[in-house]
Amino acid sequence: MINRVMMLCCFIAVTFLSSAQEIDVERMTRDLKIAEDILGTLSEQDSRVFYHDNIESNYVPDYGVVFTIPMKPFVFKSTGSGRVAYSTSGSGVTIIDSRVRRDDRERRDKEDGASVTVDVVPDDEEDVNVDKSKIMEEMEAETREQITTFLADYADLIGQLKPSDRIVVQTKNRNDVYIFKSSGSNKTSGGMSAQVLKSDISAYKQGKINRDSFIGKIEFSDGGEEVAKDVELFATIFSRLYEPDLSSTYYLSSRRIAYNRLKNMGVTFSLKFYSSTSDGGIHTIRTTGETGLTQEERDEKVNAMYPEFEKSFKENLLDYGRTIRSLDSDEMLIFKVRLTECRGCEMPKEIKVSVKMKTLEDFDKGSLSRSKALDQIKITKS
Repeated sequence: MINRVMMLCCFIAVTFLSSAQEIDVERMTRDLKIAEDILGTLSEQDSRVFYHDNIESNYVPDYGVVFTIPMKPFVFKSTGSGRVAYSTSGSGVTIIDSRVRRDDRERRDKEDGASVTVDVVPDDEEDVNVDKSKIMEEMEAETREQITTFLADYADLIGQLKPSDRIVVQTKNRNDVYIFKSSGSNKTSGGMSAQVLKSDISAYKQGKINRDSFIGKIEFSDGGEEVAKDVELFATIFSRLYEPDLSSTYYLSSRRIAYNRLKNMGVTFSLKFYSSTSDGGIHTIRTTGETGLTQEERDEKVNAMYPEFEKSFKENLLDYGRTIRSLDSDEMLIFKVRLTECRGCEMPKEIKVSVKMKTLEDFDKGSLSRSKALDQIKITKS
């Protein structure tokens, strides 16, 4: 009997440890790269809209996967002599809307070194707004179709996700629409996001729900979510902590941190850290004031700083992240961190740091110790 009990305990322990194993990072990276290529191929069908070869993906523990598709900028012009709507890409320009009455003449203008074809026709601002709405509606429909195809037919290729994990596809808030008028300019941001549970994908693949039912479970939202003032304040505080005079390791070159609010997920911050300056091959580490260093000396010191950087980053996140009150308990703060260059070093090139708001709230209330709260801040390295 004792032997049976011990065997049962061992079995339970092995099962628990197996289920608690961390994600296989190499396999996840492979799956996400394949998914990026699929999304890129789908979006390539409308290259006027997407930078299809620059898609980003991120795995977020306890949340799921987020894909970001950067979009091209559009310009709509209304002038006394005519109107033009076009999309820019590098030095080339593609006409987006040519369904207007043409004059027999076409003139070529140069803007930022790009060639622009203008439909010369007298128009007013109302007509331009109508055209803008029509074009944006067409683009939104195309984007929805491409994202739906990806989620329904290919997203299940991403392994290791839990049934409660989400797969999110969002367009980057880089696709702005500008209306230029003689009195000035107005700007409206574009973009959308879509998300669905892994469990819904599995149910569809297993034939438990049909395609229409699955599509109905995809949550679409237009544009980025508005970010509350407390998040903006936190970003300001965090950037100040990593100016050279306060940081003891790496530093930020700008006091402005880029961040994005995503429904049901939380806020994602993007940061790029630096460590030194160079003058004629002589390096100076700004946060410590050490100077006169060779490249090898500089790299050795920068590499040695990483453990302290990771430790202090988690501590700063715990101490100041709890000032945010506008997010729900199950939402997260996520940091995409690109680290300073270090040749041949052991330190990672990038890290992703995430924490649930519930952890910060419990720590703030005193119901969670500092050590346990720090343990719940997750870091993945690449």
